[in-house]
Amino acid sequence: MLFSSLHYLHKRAGMVQVSSDIPVTQQNSNAESSDDFSQRTQEIATDICRQAKKIDTLAESLPGTTNAIGELEKDFQELNRENEQVTVELQEANRQARELLDSLSAMLTAIADNFGSSTT
Repeated sequence: MLFSSLHYLHKRAGMVQVSSDIPVTQQNSNAESSDDFSQRTQEIATDICRQAKKIDTLAESLPGTTNAIGELEKDFQELNRENEQVTVELQEANRQARELLDSLSAMLTAIADNFGSSTT
């Protein structure tokens, strides 16, 4: 929207003399009448302000944007505690899995040894 608005302003603006020393030598053939251009620029300004307000509203509704630093630190510490607890649980599950694997490996070795000695 902003790009198209700037494009419109650039292409449809009439040439205006800004200094008495520098005359307007060429008119913009695509320029709108002064009244139409003024009305359209007011509409563009209103649209841009409305869109900016929508963006601000969306930004304010994002999670965490209104939390105070203390609240964020508290949330971070809670997440860190949860992470530490889950890490301990994961390490315990890994230890149990290793024990089961070692036990299974020992059983399979015993079966293989037993099977090998009974066939000879």
